[in-house]
Amino acid sequence: MSVPESPLARRSFPSDAVPLPPPRVPRSDLGLDQQPNARVCWLQDAKIGLFIHWGVYAGPARGEWLQRDAEIEPSVYRRFLDESSPEQFTADAYDPEAWTRLAQEMGARYVVLTARHHDGFGLSANSHPNAWTSLQPPLEADFVADYVRAVRAAGLRVGLYYSPINWRYPGYYNVTGAPRDTPPWNQEGDAVDLRANARVLKEEVYQAVRQLVTEYGPIDDLWWDGAWLAEQGPDEDGAFFWEPGRYRDPANDWPVGEHGETEPATGRPLGLMGMVRAHQPGIVANSRSGWIGDYGVEEGGEIPSGPLRDDVVEKTFTIRGHWGHTAAATSMSYDELMAVVVNSLVRNMTCLINVGPDRHGVVPPDAVAVLRRLGTFLSEHGESVYGTRGGPWPPCDGGVGYTHRGATFYAHLLPGQPVGAFTTPAIGDARVRRVYDVRTQQNLPYRVDADGRVTITGIDRRSHPQDTVLAVELDRPVVPVGIDIDQVTVAEDGHAEVDLGRVVELTGVRIVWEGEGIGRYRVDGSTDGVTWAILAERTDNTDAERVRTVLCQASARFVRVTADGPASMVSFEAFDRPFSLEC
Repeated sequence: MSVPESPLARRSFPSDAVPLPPPRVPRSDLGLDQQPNARVCWLQDAKIGLFIHWGVYAGPARGEWLQRDAEIEPSVYRRFLDESSPEQFTADAYDPEAWTRLAQEMGARYVVLTARHHDGFGLSANSHPNAWTSLQPPLEADFVADYVRAVRAAGLRVGLYYSPINWRYPGYYNVTGAPRDTPPWNQEGDAVDLRANARVLKEEVYQAVRQLVTEYGPIDDLWWDGAWLAEQGPDEDGAFFWEPGRYRDPANDWPVGEHGETEPATGRPLGLMGMVRAHQPGIVANSRSGWIGDYGVEEGGEIPSGPLRDDVVEKTFTIRGHWGHTAAATSMSYDELMAVVVNSLVRNMTCLINVGPDRHGVVPPDAVAVLRRLGTFLSEHGESVYGTRGGPWPPCDGGVGYTHRGATFYAHLLPGQPVGAFTTPAIGDARVRRVYDVRTQQNLPYRVDADGRVTITGIDRRSHPQDTVLAVELDRPVVPVGIDIDQVTVAEDGHAEVDLGRVVELTGVRIVWEGEGIGRYRVDGSTDGVTWAILAERTDNTDAERVRTVLCQASARFVRVTADGPASMVSFEAFDRPFSLEC
């Protein structure tokens, strides 16, 4: 039987200190700031989401890129909706409540549905005269409206995917109308003014997005996909055409007219994300519109490897063939699914897991079965997943990774980790209160070595070899947190003075500068506000990093930061626990 470690058992040294994760610092791009941390943290807390790709491509059941891969002309492709056949998209078993039940059963906290994929068929309202949507015959149904109601009723976060790409428009492949040897594959009939055609394409996008953010109530997540032009280059290269930032250029060569909006206070025309934020101020959006996005995306079924991800990152992958329904495919195995999910979680990523319902609206049974099994794991191990962050120690590919929340960290032992006793990294100045198996909640024997590493024995690796999760509960937060600051004063000469409210034994400070930061600065400390000592002098810096973390050892109540040049601080943190800067 293990007993709690004595507070006098050992001392903590910088060599065994816990890594201090870097802060997320919102940036600005195309005139629009990323959402603050308070509005993005729900995505990091949710950890698991259900992605649903569904549209006309579910009829032929050969994936969502069938039209492009087979170069099916738009008029021919429409037959998968309009003509009765075994490949017709009928949606006759559409049941969004069944989808949300699956989301709940798999442990998802949010759902994302394709409001429109690259084929240009929308599941939501779009009053543009050239739009092609499910509200028109033969379906005459607003699938997004029913979906949003079902997801909200289930208490889940609502996400919508939207692709500005539209294979119905040959102008997408040549927005400038420059001369070319051959017409685009999707051009039908006589010669087309491709530049004018591209303008109509853009109009339809603005009209659709405008209605998505005004007619369906609060939307939590907007999942852009495909701002690249002619399927070439990165998304940001298409920004001159789509204008995804806060404002549009009134002189842009592809105006959107009445399909866009202007900012009431300034009269300036709003860009895509400017329009989205005007109606959905709390929404988060990914990085695939040509704007930087509030979070990044890693796409594909490859098992994540490498270090912790510093920013907000979503790992998204499909578990059964293509993203859209693929009749000939089979689902990932449970082992394969768990390998992607757990290796994402321990690298500080959220997982968005995709299924493709068939032409009727039914998710294939083998996909349902493996997702339900994931849900069983999450129901037993949820404390090590939801609301946690990856780390703070870097994972070992295929072997072990960590998540943490508050005063508890979780070791995820993967199939590549040797069977037997397991030793954690050093826990710094913390003391162990309890070690247990998360699935059974049974205490496990342990010892704490002089270097602060915790060795755990009696581990059951057979019951769930895909991920055996051990919890270590400490007497203080796993990751050092900043001291509560009493007051921050900015003097006339520009330096900032921080009152910690009491004399503390400082171990370091972290400063986040506004804008591009400041290159040269100095940090001084004082116990009485009269006599000052240099804690860190960085007057020879040549870079301008926004985040500065300084290790120091000193007694101080007051801390003064002096910058060489005009600067203002976004945040200041002071620490009184040992930490390291290597994550």
